Amino acid sequence: MKKFSIAIAILGIAVFLFLKFVIGFKHVGFHLRDLKDYLFASESTSGDPIQATIAVVDTVRVENQLVESPYDTLMWVNAIKNKEYIPEDVLEGLNRYKKKDFSKLVLAKDFPTDKEAEAAIVAYYQNEVVKLLQRERAHIQIGTCYTAKLQPTSYGDKEIARVTAMISAFNDKRGNIGNIQHPLDVIYDFVKYESDPTTWRLADFSQNIPYDYQLNKDPW
Repeated sequence: MKKFSIAIAILGIAVFLFLKFVIGFKHVGFHLRDLKDYLFASESTSGDPIQATIAVVDTVRVENQLVESPYDTLMWVNAIKNKEYIPEDVLEGLNRYKKKDFSKLVLAKDFPTDKEAEAAIVAYYQNEVVKLLQRERAHIQIGTCYTAKLQPTSYGDKEIARVTAMISAFNDKRGNIGNIQHPLDVIYDFVKYESDPTTWRLADFSQNIPYDYQLNKDPW
């Protein structure tokens, strides 16, 4: 009995060290969520968008509309004023973006929290982002969310909510790592499905939104 108790104690210490130094306590919940999704996935959810291959790109076409990542127009305008070199394609994109009409955007009433946005991103990218966030001691923050048009699915699981928002990853000194650390993009859609109405999932962004200066404001 004594040997058994010692063995249990050693096993407990080993599990503790594994969670602390390999997984990281802050990310245990994400791994448990992934395990639950894997173990209890049914045929009706086998087409889960997280398992599908989704190419996150800076420019997409939605219903013949050119949809682009938000431009930090203030930064580029200042660069132009300072006569810095600006690539021609950036100038073209900047001029297009400045002409976009955001007046019809609707602020979302149902949207992810920072933790829910991070969980959706981690669930999609898995260890690649977990390691990035652990290494940088960072967490995801989500900006202003705009209601997006629900998209049809090929696997029968209806969307019940979709929003578009910018995200950033900030370290413990509020240094922004989101714009420079791959694979993170700066804009996504977050979607909820009928089969799992409490969980936000990651998807390609589907509409143009303004650059979120409040999210990315200078911390000083």
